[in-house]
Amino acid sequence: MNSLLIFISLAIFGSGSYLVWPSRYNVMTHLTVGATFIASFVPSIILSIQDNHPQPIVDLYVRIISIGCMFYVIGLFAGFSIKPRVSKLSFNVMPTELYEKRILRITKNLLYFGVIGLALSYVIMGFVPMFTSDPIAAKFFRGAYQAPYLRAAILYRTSFFILSSIITISFVIWYERRQKVFLYGTIAAVGLMFLSLSRGPAFSGLLLAIAIIMSFKSRFYFKLLLAGIIGLFLLSSVFYYAIGVKSFATEKENGNNTDFWSVIAASAPDESDQLQFLEMFQQRPLWTYGQTLYGGLIPGHYKWNPSVYTLNVVDPNVDTNDVASGGLRLPVAMWGYVSFEWTGVIIFCLLAGLIRGIILKYSKIWILSHNSLLIRAVIIFINIALFEQFAEFYDLSIYYMPAAVLSLLFMYRFRTKKAVSQIWNYKAEK
Repeated sequence: MNSLLIFISLAIFGSGSYLVWPSRYNVMTHLTVGATFIASFVPSIILSIQDNHPQPIVDLYVRIISIGCMFYVIGLFAGFSIKPRVSKLSFNVMPTELYEKRILRITKNLLYFGVIGLALSYVIMGFVPMFTSDPIAAKFFRGAYQAPYLRAAILYRTSFFILSSIITISFVIWYERRQKVFLYGTIAAVGLMFLSLSRGPAFSGLLLAIAIIMSFKSRFYFKLLLAGIIGLFLLSSVFYYAIGVKSFATEKENGNNTDFWSVIAASAPDESDQLQFLEMFQQRPLWTYGQTLYGGLIPGHYKWNPSVYTLNVVDPNVDTNDVASGGLRLPVAMWGYVSFEWTGVIIFCLLAGLIRGIILKYSKIWILSHNSLLIRAVIIFINIALFEQFAEFYDLSIYYMPAAVLSLLFMYRFRTKKAVSQIWNYKAEK
């Protein structure tokens, strides 16, 4: 019974948006299907990894996420049921032709800056993570790789997050317009980020673009997409083995299981990490009292940064500067619990569901009101880059800010004389 409750709860936290908008146009949720399968279904249903943890901890874990899940669903339906107001964002007020030209101009400039900036960053640092003697440490810029990284940190982070944000729109532009500069730019961007060993940012933008194209093409392609997403997530699970960072022989020597499903689950050990976190938290409670809500927005290894906090709970003696990890991923219910116990579970989950429901309602209206695939892609990008951060208020990070700022360029018009003149001239011609 615990296995089923864990899977259902985690699946709803991850892909619950289907409950209020079960549509192939709900592209934002499609990308969560693969992660839900690997991080929730495989460990809880196939492997039953919860059986490896103390029963009292498992029981508490189940209560936290199942109660949180109920209030999350209540909030989700409440938010989706609101009556939205008319928005005056650029894609709703500008003529389609002019707005698409604006998209092309902004995307091309950002693509140039991002590709050149990231390539230059590798030169300044003097190393490329994939080709170092310790790729994992280099990926997280730990140990000997930290000092060289700091020389290029601002340029690297800025360029990296510009590219990870803009790849989706760039690829859709190439698909629609067949302009080679966007194809070559997309290939260069994915390649440069791939060298950093960051699987998610390197391929998620491209996967999102493909998901947008296939979802709006036909129901057949949509079904093919869902199967493909799960397949791609399964392939990404053996990413480190494929490039030689890990080997099955070494894993066996270290006592780790190397059967198919164990390898798959090890690539996203969220459930196991959460149970371990809860076990250590029960032994040494470290209540946040909401301080992690803003901790991720403070530069450096601030103690209330969600990533730093989770690592310190698991091992209070750890030096987070030397740990090759980005922290543990906790569901909203657990963030509520470690903040204000059961009151936090209810408030955090209800609020997260409410915000996501409102976002989905507006997204549905905006997406269905446009026929342009490019504009739909921009709306989906804005949703993920900016609005989703409000729904995930419990785990904010300063690293999300560049994409959020970039989304503003596509949302609002800067009323320069040239821009106003273009709109008036366009209207006069029509």
